[in-house]
Amino acid sequence: MGAAAKLRGVEIFFTGLLAFTGILTAWFSVYVLYRLYSDQR
Repeated sequence: MGAAAKLRGVEIFFTGLLAFTGILTAWFSVYVLYRLYSDQR
């Protein structure tokens, strides 16, 4: 396994981690807004 292939794997891993974190943050913000809205009623 060459250095370029290893670097590519690390890049894919961190890109996936970044995407997962973004999706988790978006879901959490929607969930918080939903809870705030539902507690108002």
